[in-house]
Amino acid sequence: MTAGSDPLGQGRVEILSAQELARTLIRLASQVLESVADSRELVLLGIPTRGVALAQVLAHQIGAIAGHPVDQGSLDPTFHRDDLGRVGTRLGIPTELPADLEDRSVVLVDDVIFTGRTVRAALEALQAWGRPRRVSLLVMVDRGHRELPIQPDFCGRVVPTSRQETIALCLQATDGEEGVYLLKGSDPAA
Repeated sequence: MTAGSDPLGQGRVEILSAQELARTLIRLASQVLESVADSRELVLLGIPTRGVALAQVLAHQIGAIAGHPVDQGSLDPTFHRDDLGRVGTRLGIPTELPADLEDRSVVLVDDVIFTGRTVRAALEALQAWGRPRRVSLLVMVDRGHRELPIQPDFCGRVVPTSRQETIALCLQATDGEEGVYLLKGSDPAA
């Protein structure tokens, strides 16, 4: 773990540098490929908001290793959440499925797993779109504090946090920088 502080003094601590994030993405892409018999059956579905961008990056990485494009899209679980009163609603990002999910290997992709409630809602939302052969979960960071018995199948890094801290995944395409950061004293995200 790199212990560099944010030069802007915003209480941001670097967990993964851009280079470490790139190596982690390669490792996660390889692990996902090793978990399936046929990489053409893979579908990566990002959970908004940051999971969608992460799924795009991973689909590109997996496609480069596999030698063919990998289907990827998004799955918005907003209206399946059981904690909307606590986390509030946001403008939904439409679910975009690249293909029929029937009998496919679906990997749900999210940036951070916290209480597990977002993943539970995503699993419920997924039921409306078919019956995949297998569903697995990939997260960049597991920060602990689970309220449900949900664990990732693929995890970039485990970073124990307090409930007042959050994790931020920054990707070049969306943020103009890359890395994973611990934000001190922030309101926790679901």
